Amino acid sequence: MLAASVAVTASGCAADPQLAAPASASPSAPARVARQLTAEELVEAALPVDAIPNLIGEPASVLHPRTDTKTKYTSGPPACRQMLDAADGQQKPAPAAAFQPFNWKGDIYGGSSLLTSYKGSGAKEAFAKVRGGLKTCRYFELQGPAGLYKGTVTVLPAPRFGDEAVRFEITAPVKLGPSVTEYTVVRTGNTVVRFSKLSIAGHDVRAFPPALITEQVTRLQKAQG
Repeated sequence: MLAASVAVTASGCAADPQLAAPASASPSAPARVARQLTAEELVEAALPVDAIPNLIGEPASVLHPRTDTKTKYTSGPPACRQMLDAADGQQKPAPAAAFQPFNWKGDIYGGSSLLTSYKGSGAKEAFAKVRGGLKTCRYFELQGPAGLYKGTVTVLPAPRFGDEAVRFEITAPVKLGPSVTEYTVVRTGNTVVRFSKLSIAGHDVRAFPPALITEQVTRLQKAQG
């Protein structure tokens, strides 16, 4: 729900090359294809709220495909829309998805995670769209229920999570001061997770806690076997 959330509330680095896989002991053996997790399995693999210090939050829940058109992309290069839709899980065919909100004591803005799982090569393709879009997307506008949202995109150094990851910020002017949302998008196997952390007027820590990202990625790896 990236596009919708930025409209209401208000990185382009490739992953390091991987070492070549060792030759199979059985050349004729078929390659293992990762199984798509169901939405319910994503919920089960999400972070348990009672194990996170200072968290005032809710458990993850199944996220159904969005059908509303209240938020519209009105301006910016096609790369921005491609990046926003892919990070938002708005792909065809639609992935299984789960959403989890996070709010910490003393931080009124909080964050969230969007967990998605795809069939076949869908996760790689969705992540490639995020990474590819970040190469040229620097500014876009969305028209939503709260009015016109003007987003400026800043690509941040890519973190080391999962199979590949990117990080970026979207900054927009709002009445209370600059709204900055930091996003970390991680692919691990056939899943893609988008973590977000909101800050307004510079009052709160922007980054989503790295330890929680690591734990979430580990739980998804285990869920996929």
